Amino acid sequence: MAGTCTQGIDTGFATLGYTKVAILGVLQGITELLPISSTAHMRLVPAFLGWQDPGSAFSAAMQLAALAAVVSYFWRDVRALTLDSVAAMARGEFEDRSFRFASWIVLATIPIGIAGLLGSKFLNACNSPIRAVTVIGWVCVAMALLLGAAEIYARHRRTIGEARF
Repeated sequence: MAGTCTQGIDTGFATLGYTKVAILGVLQGITELLPISSTAHMRLVPAFLGWQDPGSAFSAAMQLAALAAVVSYFWRDVRALTLDSVAAMARGEFEDRSFRFASWIVLATIPIGIAGLLGSKFLNACNSPIRAVTVIGWVCVAMALLLGAAEIYARHRRTIGEARF
């Protein structure tokens, strides 16, 4: 199906209608916290059902909505972690559990942020080859193999408290 393009950004969601968008929203909510690619599902399910590709802008909006839901649900924990980390930093206690956990979250976010910035024009372009069903399928297989290898290698021998920079 031909994509819908607005100023160079794929906006296929504009032609989906409320029902399909709601179905994809529920799908995103279900798959976001599972060890499967919710982003891939935002592309694969419409492809298999013969719907318009909702586009990368829609996928990003759905992920932001999922992030908002998770932060809202875990707000007390997020707030406590943030306040405890800032307090530990102010005291110079860089071995504090909360500070270290928050540091790992920040460090883990940096690579995807850099990748997103470097690839944003290519990823968000209309009819980007990155959104091809075959590419997404192979990337899902590769990620499954990497996750499987990580599970076998790590064997949960360390806790977050034992993690080192």
